[in-house]
Amino acid sequence: MKKLVLVLLFMLILGTVGYQIVKFNFGPKYNGEINLEGLNAETEVFFDDFGVPHIYASSAEDAYQTLGYVHAQDRLFQMEMMRRVGTGTLAELLGEDLLDVDKFFRTLGIPQHAQMSTATWHSEGDSEWKSATEAYIKGVNQFILEGKIPIEYTLLGSKPRDFTINDVHAVVGYMSFTFAMAVKTDPLITKMSRQLGPDYMKALSVHTLPEHHIIPNNYPKRDSVSLQIKTNNSLVSLLEKLPVPLFMGSNAWVIAPSRTASGEVIFCNDTHIGFSQPSVWYEAHLEYPGFSYYGNHLAGVPFGLVGHTRTHSIGLTMFENDDQDFFEEKLNPNNPNETIYGTGFSPIKSRMDTIKIKDKDPVLFEIRETNHGPILNAVVPEIAGMTDNPVASWWVYVLEPTRAIEATWKMGHAKNIQEVEDGARLIHAPGMNIMYGDKTGNIAWWASAKLPIRPAHVNSKIFLDGTNPLDEHTGWIPFEENPMSINPESGFVATSNNQPDTLSNGMYYPGYYYPGDRWDRISKTIMSRNDWTQEGIKTLQLESINETQPKNAKLLLSEISKTDFPEDEAILNALGDWSGEHGLEEIAPTLYYKWIYHILYEMMVDELGEEDFENYLGTFMAVRSTPLLLQSENSPWWDNKNTLKIENRKEIINKALSKSLTELHAQHGSNSRKWQWRKSILSEHPHPLGAKKPLDRIFNVSTKPMAANEESVNKLAFTLNGEGIYKVNSGPAMRIILDFANVDASESILPTGQSGNLFSPWYKDQAAMFVEGHYRQQLMKEEVIKGTYRKKLVFK
Repeated sequence: MKKLVLVLLFMLILGTVGYQIVKFNFGPKYNGEINLEGLNAETEVFFDDFGVPHIYASSAEDAYQTLGYVHAQDRLFQMEMMRRVGTGTLAELLGEDLLDVDKFFRTLGIPQHAQMSTATWHSEGDSEWKSATEAYIKGVNQFILEGKIPIEYTLLGSKPRDFTINDVHAVVGYMSFTFAMAVKTDPLITKMSRQLGPDYMKALSVHTLPEHHIIPNNYPKRDSVSLQIKTNNSLVSLLEKLPVPLFMGSNAWVIAPSRTASGEVIFCNDTHIGFSQPSVWYEAHLEYPGFSYYGNHLAGVPFGLVGHTRTHSIGLTMFENDDQDFFEEKLNPNNPNETIYGTGFSPIKSRMDTIKIKDKDPVLFEIRETNHGPILNAVVPEIAGMTDNPVASWWVYVLEPTRAIEATWKMGHAKNIQEVEDGARLIHAPGMNIMYGDKTGNIAWWASAKLPIRPAHVNSKIFLDGTNPLDEHTGWIPFEENPMSINPESGFVATSNNQPDTLSNGMYYPGYYYPGDRWDRISKTIMSRNDWTQEGIKTLQLESINETQPKNAKLLLSEISKTDFPEDEAILNALGDWSGEHGLEEIAPTLYYKWIYHILYEMMVDELGEEDFENYLGTFMAVRSTPLLLQSENSPWWDNKNTLKIENRKEIINKALSKSLTELHAQHGSNSRKWQWRKSILSEHPHPLGAKKPLDRIFNVSTKPMAANEESVNKLAFTLNGEGIYKVNSGPAMRIILDFANVDASESILPTGQSGNLFSPWYKDQAAMFVEGHYRQQLMKEEVIKGTYRKKLVFK
């Protein structure tokens, strides 16, 4: 026994020493001094209790060079993943499994667009944002050259190459793609429309319905130049391989002084992004003469996309506008390198691309383009399975160079609301809702995007006729006519990825909007009071109530007889009394989601097939259409076309309930009072290397169950399935609350932690706080920061 204890003790000591050696070799440096070539003066970085760097510099160039270094130290591997998605080079690092992903992104044109944006960048003259960006890149590269490279590179047998401005543009391209819903949705809608016909389609919400909640516009009065404002000086399965998260949605609202206890603007933002480790946003606070800014940065992008100064705050949500169309072409029967267009022919362009693959020979890959854009049949299985005709992608984003870097610089450095709008005008794609509040009392929302004008007969969700010039877009909507709201009488602006109100032509702009359940809850809650506080508004940001689902549940219950299910009276009564709350102790959601899945399965899988049904569940259309599907009593969806009899709504609902209850009894036991929602929820933030066991146990961050839900304000989304175990796959990537009465007391939280370095103390230190609904301060006051800092780096 004594020998066993000694052996175990020796092994413990050996393991501890080994861990410390590995940590020393790969862990980040947060204390001491570092020589940073090119600095104009000494720069200090104070890391607070949560690892947020507070950078004090003598110039913008010094601040951004230092930011580049500390950002790379904490997030270099995340930068690597994002730039490789945007440059189509994942297979070079991760192997042949990612080859099809690289082919897809290269065909779509994101790497080529990055090169176009880079060429434009180099052709333009000097500017403040160019100098700051180049300083940031210089800092990243000095870390690559001299810092401790993350352990992921060693495990992959690789070393990082220098970071470039082209990589910055590639990262913006990655983000832009994640906003683009069309390529994930339109092929399925087109297939359903062609194969099933109008009776099936009218029971779905392909477009906005009257019952959906609309974001009201409030256009400002303008003089010839500026605003009149307050002044005071299968593709689906392919994308599952991506080692980076997709942007999924977001909430933001800004409350005017007329509705706050402090008499100042309150600003709130929570961006919804796929769960990942590290999470997407990196917080950093920069101070140099004339500038004080606390921002949330995307890996590899120098300027905060979300952030605040002491006088204004910027946030964002996804606009969800439709900026991508698909044209089905017809080949010239006498020349396969031409398409029919109008009364003539148009040439197909072809170029060869070489894709490097880890441990394999490079692959030559042909990309063909029509006059409408790249042909996607070879890289989108859903398109290839639908038609032999070439289908080309027309996408606003790749039509012109991105000016996103300039835009984010200008919005962050703006001195007033007009300068923020000037920055928002520069964003042509992806479509973003820019949210704004300031110390003067202004609140605003701009739908920022270049919006094409389509002919009245065009349905933008259905493949267009590539031979017909009349299907082409006819121009662009002026920015002044984009959806927006400036200082509305309601006393708030809010966006939750739902449909903006009509444009000046009286039409809704088409998009992939959510039904507005979140917006409606936000709107009603804010309108209920005129004394909102920073503390009080947290309840709304953490709310897990959906008001539509209890209505669905009551409809379902009206189609059954409870006496047919005597053992399950408790759960059926709970569902009838359900408020839509998704608290972990609730039992109603456990039955609701299981029942809804089996109803949809029984309704749709005979028409769509297994694969398309699963794809359907992942679209915006599934969220919007479920109430309409359930209400449409005579819809052809209810009938199973594989049987001789004609099934009806009552039969399908009862059959799905019986199946759901049988499965839940097997899963959770006979007492339905104990079917708490928490028993059905898993929550994990996956690391790119966590897809391989046992690395998942090392790099992934698992948490306690969360109040998973479909469309509550605190949206913690999951994919419906028949197993009844739901893995939260996206949610708030941060939660920000700021009252301009005391900017120094503003608060935020990240889903896991600041650092992506496994050996950092800030790798997952916020994970439990996030689950439990806690916040932490976004420090900006110098005396507080320098009096309470955790670690300090001095850059010489």
